[in-house]
Amino acid sequence: MIPASETCPGDVAPFALPSSVLLICVKYGADEETERYLASIHLQAHLSSLHVLIVENTSDGAWSPNVSRMDWRPVQAPANLGYFGGARYGLSQYLKEQPLPQWVIVSNVDLTIPDRGFLERLEKLNVGGDVALVAPSIRSNLTGIDQNPFMRVRPSALRMHLYKWLYRSRFVVNLHELSSAAVHKLTTFARRRRAREQNASRQPIYAPHGSFLIFNRAYFERGGDLDYPEFLFGEEIYIAEKARSLNLKVVYEPSLVVVHEEHRSTKLFKSPEMARYVAASATYCANKFFPLYQGS
Repeated sequence: MIPASETCPGDVAPFALPSSVLLICVKYGADEETERYLASIHLQAHLSSLHVLIVENTSDGAWSPNVSRMDWRPVQAPANLGYFGGARYGLSQYLKEQPLPQWVIVSNVDLTIPDRGFLERLEKLNVGGDVALVAPSIRSNLTGIDQNPFMRVRPSALRMHLYKWLYRSRFVVNLHELSSAAVHKLTTFARRRRAREQNASRQPIYAPHGSFLIFNRAYFERGGDLDYPEFLFGEEIYIAEKARSLNLKVVYEPSLVVVHEEHRSTKLFKSPEMARYVAASATYCANKFFPLYQGS
């Protein structure tokens, strides 16, 4: 059971039965975005298969959505734990009273799920026991472009260390964000067409987009975790490398579709604090997973 001090106000009953899908939504404020997100989930055809945890990373934790048909629970984090920190805390609380489900989804709250059959499609998905993660189609509300695959192939060590050095400058971080947004805007039509051609079927990829991660239970059973030590950013690389170390695959699955309201959570231009998180994550990922010299 989750102690009452760790939940939002109100009497929230324990989850009645084990589910096949656990959705962990990690939020920091963003009440309106969360309300929209849950409203779209509320319309799902197979809600009986779903448990929802809403992990609140702010200290107030007084918000409660109107989701009467949904088996959900608010969880108050003891502090602002960041994205994977909040997800890890929520999962640990859930596993105190329920077994590991077939699918564990970790997501931001600036999304919607327009397909009412999403849960049914996920439950029927047959990916095998060697798949760590399923990456759905994540369509940007700004461009309509699919943000998955986040990375089709593993980057080189040189590329990762170049990011590490460049992202030490907030100016460079914001210049990269601005230029990327501009390129996306100018090439939207061509990118959409190319993406449709490339993403027409299920395929193995290196890394999934971090806004909506669908973990197969095999990932955790084989030793996978959410123990990424950085506060924000870089989760995609951590998960890709963890799956790789376990000889598990990440697959892109275009039949599963969500919509991402881009930059609602972290904004397009990074504040000094956010820029520091970007720099710290780039440094960790480069040094940990992409050493330039053997034995380093």
